[in-house]
This record gives sequence, structure tokens and C-alpha cells, in this order.
Amino acid sequence: MRIKQITSSLALLSASALPAYSYAESYLLDRAANLPRYNGSLSAGGVALYGSVDSGINVIRSGDAASTLRLQSGGEHTTKLGLYGRENISADLSVEFNHESGLYGDTGKLQDSKSMFNRESWVGLKSRQFGTLRFGKQLASALPLFVDVFGAVETNSVYSWVGGGASQGTAGIGYNSDLGAGSMAAPSRVARAITYTTPRRYGVEAQFMMATKDQGAANAVGSPNIVNRGGVLSYAAGHVYLAGSYNQAWSTPSEAEGIAAVRNDSSGLAAIYDDGDLVLSSSVMQLSSRRADNASARVYTLGSIVRHARHHYRASLVYREVLGRARNASPGQGSSALGLMLGYDYEISKRTALYARFGVLNNRGASTIVINGNPLPLMSDGQTPQSGLRTTSFSLGMAHQF
Repeated sequence: MRIKQITSSLALLSASALPAYSYAESYLLDRAANLPRYNGSLSAGGVALYGSVDSGINVIRSGDAASTLRLQSGGEHTTKLGLYGRENISADLSVEFNHESGLYGDTGKLQDSKSMFNRESWVGLKSRQFGTLRFGKQLASALPLFVDVFGAVETNSVYSWVGGGASQGTAGIGYNSDLGAGSMAAPSRVARAITYTTPRRYGVEAQFMMATKDQGAANAVGSPNIVNRGGVLSYAAGHVYLAGSYNQAWSTPSEAEGIAAVRNDSSGLAAIYDDGDLVLSSSVMQLSSRRADNASARVYTLGSIVRHARHHYRASLVYREVLGRARNASPGQGSSALGLMLGYDYEISKRTALYARFGVLNNRGASTIVINGNPLPLMSDGQTPQSGLRTTSFSLGMAHQF
């Protein structure tokens, strides 16, 4: 089972979010050096094609159900194809654009059948003196995706699944759906958005975003004109990166549930240390909706990367707790989930790697969080997922960037 991806690979970092130190001293910048937006290959202007292909074997089991063996995509990098271009207007001002499409490496299908460029589709102006202005679909103004040491990919990331609150209910899998009607996760990529990013001064940078609704959608009448807005403030000095974010996103009105658009607030704090061979990451996030009957969720994350020559070792721990009564919980019953992901990468070259992943997800109480889109076994009614189960996952794969 695949559900709509809300996250992306480590490769698509916000350019303004990257601390300004040499590649040799930064693991994150070293990873981004394969991309034309960051590696200087288009410093004189031009257009470049880039992308990645990632496929692997995954074995996963939830509760007492039988193990499932399948081929999956996106275990280390999201499979994608993109076009990035730059035109230099003056010594300080340039025009940029980016179109990027997410794919499934195991089938070749588009991630989103309704959108050719579902990951990036924007044009903007960039000035070292005045900042960056962009229009179109782009990364949200939120905590940077590299808070997750696995890059917040669709497969093999407890940050994506546990942190995103991918909860299974009778209607299927939905992000933060266990918090109540209208609850949602703040999208990591936002369409019809305008962002402004200040220049980084004395290590400090701010970004602001707003996005309008789809005027042509059938349910547009019940939505506010501004459906997403937020900002992120960051500080970078030496090997340390700190960030704080706040975002408001409105859900789609639901006639079936009889609710209008619900405002969902998310806030977060993150701290990252990166000296090139060691990365340490931590964050805390709070997610809540403005609907009186809904619960809230708090997420804590820890992560690390250790690099030794061609060998890369990763570990991520994510804890999610529902504050209040979860949608499917009995009176007085709690709901929480703890996810652990361990990883090993071996670099065949600067662009190609083999990888292994092992993950454990423990649901507690009424929690029905899933990982890698694997559905939980159902109760005797054939509709309600079993709660409080453990899921284990193991993957072997290969990724190549171009």
C-alpha cells in the first residue's frame, strides 16, 4: 500500500538553510554537492538535468501477520527527475527555476498521477543582498528535512511515518487522522505558495510563506483563501545549526464528516551538529488543531550519522504521544508510538551506494501507526486495525544519483 508522500529526500535541502562552511566540514553539504543548485556547476547560468534512482527489497511484518516481501523505491533517496535553471541578471541578482517529479523506481510510475511535477515547480529571484523570493510549489517554511538523518524519505524513515502520524483507521491510512476529524500533518511541500527568505546575517536567517487555495477545486467554497502560512527562523555558526518554526495549515472541508476546513497548527525546535564525519540531530514538534473535540500530538526525535571513509552508519529514534483522547481510544486509554531505524550505507562511488535498513515500530495503547505503508492486521469486524502492535522492517537496496 502506498499513500501520498509528504516528505522528501535529503538531497532537496533548502539552499538558504545550509550553513556556509566547506564541504569537507559538512556531511549535509557534501551530500548536496551532487545537485546543480548547490555545486556551482551553473554559476555562470544555464539549465541542468538531475535526479536519482533508488530500489530495494523490503521484508516487513506487523503483529502476528505473515511477513511480506516486496520491491520498494526510496529507501535512501527519493527516485526523481528534475530540471534546474539559473540566469544571471547582474553580479548580485539571478533568476532561478526548478521542476521536479517524484517517481517509483520499482515501477517507473509517477508518485502523483495528477501532477507531473509533484515535488517542485517554482520560479524566483535570488539576491545575496536582498534575499530570495519564490513563487510556486516548493518546500514549506518549516523545520528543514535534514533534521531526519535518513532524509525523511518515504521508505525506511521513522521520522516520516511515526513523526508524521501515519495512522491507520477504518477509512485507511491518514496523517494525524487519529487526532480527530480535520486533523492533518503540515505538508512538507506546498502548492500555490509564495516564500521570502532573508539573507543570512550574523548567522541568522528567516523565511516566511503563504499559500492560496485551489480556486477550481470542488470544495474551494468551504476553504479560506489562505490555506497555509508559516515561518522558520534559523541560526548557523560553525558546525551548529538551530531552527524554530511555526505553521498553520487548513484541512480540506469534508461533507462526509460534516466539518468545514479545520486549522492545524504545528511548531517545532531543532538542533543539529555536523562536523563532516559526525552528525547529531534532535527536535521536538507539537501538532494541534483548532477543533474543540480533537486531540494533539507531540513528537520527539534523535538522530546520528557516523561516517568513516566509504562507510556511513545511521540511527534514528522517534517518539510520538497523543495528548488527549485519540480518535479510536477507549475512555482513559493512552496512545503512543516509538520508532527506531538503524542504517548502513556503503559508497561504491560519490554517486552510487548500497544500503541496509532495520527498523522497529512499537505501538502502545490505541496507537495504529504504520511504517513503509504496510497495513496492520484487522480485527474480527474486517475493518478496524489492531492497535498496540509491533512492526519490524528490513531492507537492502541500491541508490544512484545523476
